[in-house]
Order: sequence, then C-alpha cells, then structure tokens
Amino acid sequence: MTLIGQFNNNVTRLNLLQKKPLFLHHTDRPAPGWYNRTKPLAGNAPFVHLLATDVAAMVVGGVVGAPNNAVIEQNNIDIYLDITSGKQAFFGNAPANELHAYQVNPGAALACQYLSWEDSCIVSMDLSNVGPPWMMSGPFNGCHFYVTQDTVTNQVRVHHANANKIGMSTDHNRPDLAEAYMDGLMAAAQGPNEVITHQMRKDDYLARIWDPIAGAKVESPVTLAYRNYKQGQGRTHVALHETMCLVFGIRTAVNTWNFFFHVAGVADYHRSGLRSNRQGYLKTVIPWQAI
Repeated sequence: MTLIGQFNNNVTRLNLLQKKPLFLHHTDRPAPGWYNRTKPLAGNAPFVHLLATDVAAMVVGGVVGAPNNAVIEQNNIDIYLDITSGKQAFFGNAPANELHAYQVNPGAALACQYLSWEDSCIVSMDLSNVGPPWMMSGPFNGCHFYVTQDTVTNQVRVHHANANKIGMSTDHNRPDLAEAYMDGLMAAAQGPNEVITHQMRKDDYLARIWDPIAGAKVESPVTLAYRNYKQGQGRTHVALHETMCLVFGIRTAVNTWNFFFHVAGVADYHRSGLRSNRQGYLKTVIPWQAI
C-alpha cells in the first residue's frame, strides 16, 4: 500500500476523505512544554511585545519587514495522533472527527512530526528523513504555511507564519498588513539557498479575506466555490461563516514530501423536503487538497 493509501486507511483512523469535519481536540493538543525552540526565543518564551511603533516601522518602501525576534527555529519533534468520532452539541449535534495529539503514545497512535506556531511569529522546522513519514501543523485560521527546500542539501523545511497581533482589532487592527507581514516573516526565515516549493495562503482556506479595495473582509473564493457546490445540490441561502484547517505532509522518498490540507467550516443552508435546514452547522468544506 502506498503511503497516501496508508494515511487514508481506516486502520490508521486518519481517513480525511470522510464527510465528517476534522478538528484538533481542544484538550489533547500540543502544548509549549512539548517542543523546544532555538534562537532567538530560548526556553519557549512567547513573543508578546509587538508595539505600534514596530508595526509602523515594518512598512519601508512599500515592503513589510519583520522583527528579528519573531523568527523562530523549532527542534524536530514527534507527536502521536489518534482520531475519535463524535458529535458537536454546540453545532446542532453535527457529526465530527476529533484529532487527538499526544506527547507520549497512548497506544496504537500514529507517530508524526509536528510544526508548532507562535502568535505573530514564524516557526520553522527541518523535516527529518529518519523520523515518521508524516508531518502535521495547525490549526490554521488566518495563518500561512510555507515549504522550502535547500538547493544545495535538498533539505526540506516547513514554516507556520502567524499575524494575529497585526490583524486583530483587539491589537493593532491592521488586517491590510497581515498577509504582507507573514510574507515578510517568511523572507526573514528563508535561508540563502532555500526556495519556496509549496505555500498555503489565507484565500486557499478562509471563508472571508481582506479586500484592500473595499477596505473590509469579503467572501473568499473558498466561500464562493462552496456556495456553488451546495447550490448544485439544490440548497439555497448558502452562507459559509468561518473556516479552519489542518496541514499534513507525507514523505514519499528522501527529502520528498506531498502536502495536503483539510478545511472544516460553519455553514448555513436551506433545503427542501422533510429534513431540517442547517444553521451554524459544521461541515467539511475541502476534505483533502494538495498544496
């Protein structure tokens, strides 16, 4: 069986092609104490000091830069994944799959290389060729994911970029800078011989994205595609409110990886017949898409 076949096999309990949305469990998820950070944030120290003057200083000649202490290297670590099937009472008892992540294997869980994230930072990690042939990062609800490869050594590196404090109204309220900030983080993290081979951006999975012309968030191509899909099933009043995703990688050879993401969201739609309309219902929006 191929590695992709193994990853999508019921025995692994990691079948992402099911219709049920996949969510990272709120309790069983990686914690900062599980992984080690190298320079510049030693001891897992969080990056919390992003001042308004820092934001103003980022835009130089129309290019958004990034603070040096927002660029973090993470040591390669393994976690262990398992999935349980259940229902989300808060969302009308919608069926869902919950992804559980453990620091220590509880038994029969799938070993996986894990890339963490940090508020308003980029976290980078080398993917191991001798570790588990899987990698995982997330959840993503506005972040970018990048993959680079060294043109000399062929080493593959993964990067999780976050811009919470840039874009959120409770912090600096500059959503117009958030995407450029994450690209600035990636440029700061990129080594001299590295080229970007894959990337997943906001408009690949978010329900709403910032439109600089409108000066506001608008429906993304993901929402429009989802509406067209549901309307093709005879649904009406289709709305996609919010989405999140998880990223996975599968190593197929030395320094050779395939990357995928899975998007779940909260949707409304009406349908005819005896079955009830859906309001605030959890759905799989993109079950399995290559990056």
